[in-house]
Amino acid sequence: MPEDQVDRMVAEWSRTEPGLDVTVLQVVGRLLRAAEQTRQRLTEVLTPLGLSYPDFDVINTLRRRGDPDGAHPRDLARSALITSGAMTARLDRLVSAGLVQRDADPDDRRAIRIRLTRKGARLATRALDAVLAVDAEILAPLSERQRSVLAGSLRQLLLPLEDE
Repeated sequence: MPEDQVDRMVAEWSRTEPGLDVTVLQVVGRLLRAAEQTRQRLTEVLTPLGLSYPDFDVINTLRRRGDPDGAHPRDLARSALITSGAMTARLDRLVSAGLVQRDADPDDRRAIRIRLTRKGARLATRALDAVLAVDAEILAPLSERQRSVLAGSLRQLLLPLEDE
């Protein structure tokens, strides 16, 4: 089997510090490398659409939720795991681009709701298609069974981390 960067790193540690147990790097190192490579490829397909990955996340969260009245910015911020201030800046960009609009909340005059515009909905669809194509390409070396096992293993890994 061909070596990857993690194999080379582990081998270097074994030569330099033979007693050091770096076996965890075989998993965590690969998770980090796979995440970085995936993020780079997603950036490559989103940039020509005028989107960053965080912008993609917002417009497709709105699309996925499908709430005709829109979503509260605080709910979008929670979904993206960012501060409300960071979400405000992101929404300002998306409003300027004509992808989302801010509307008064019919239930609370002090609040607003965020909705996709038609332009935003069309772009969200194109962007999601591009992202799913990259995801499929990245997972192509794995069989359906391997994907299922990997998804289950990653779920087991993430659940305790999400509880923190």
